[in-house]
Amino acid sequence: MNEYLSMYRYDAANFSDPMLYDTVLSPRGRAGAQAAAKTAARLRPEPELLVVSPLTRALQTAQLAFLPHYEGPILVEPLARERVWHASDIGSGRDKLQATFPEGRYQFDDLPDVWWYTVDPSDPRAVGLEPEDIFKERVLQFKRWLATRPEDTIAVVAHWGLLNELTRDGEQRGAEFENCQLRTYVLEVPLDSGSSSDEDILSAAPVPVLRERVPNLLSALFR
Repeated sequence: MNEYLSMYRYDAANFSDPMLYDTVLSPRGRAGAQAAAKTAARLRPEPELLVVSPLTRALQTAQLAFLPHYEGPILVEPLARERVWHASDIGSGRDKLQATFPEGRYQFDDLPDVWWYTVDPSDPRAVGLEPEDIFKERVLQFKRWLATRPEDTIAVVAHWGLLNELTRDGEQRGAEFENCQLRTYVLEVPLDSGSSSDEDILSAAPVPVLRERVPNLLSALFR
């Protein structure tokens, strides 16, 4: 889909969604993920947790870039999915994902069968733009969820739209990621509310902020 979008801009007046559901990596995408494995293997400190979007292209990217050398826990997390723009952002159900990735490194048992945004609950394959307010709220939930994790070092394999919004700070624009680019952030949690419990972080006003820096406290790789 990335290659299709390089030829046909999604915001062009005559753009037509090719209706490619839950797209897989192209040969060029696979080569990029394999090349990223060298950088991912040198992360110091090493990730204590790998969080992966359930979209197939993200699972494939993590498989090629991290799993050859990473032996820690993995969470397949729907909050890390891409905003639904096209059919390529509509995911696959649990059974199909288990059949596609039978090796056992990914656990799909707790994944809802329909975990992506859908405009029509009676037709999970219906394609429609995920509303901006719903998308932003989900990314905020993901950011707060990351803040409650006990690990100090987390690697996230996700998507351009998700990571761009995740790294946004107020009116300041989020980061622009290249394909298979790995960047490092520190997650800062404001404590103005006077409490730092998990429950308060998830529900109260303070919003965690991502600050890019050299130490590998949060690494993000997307497809």
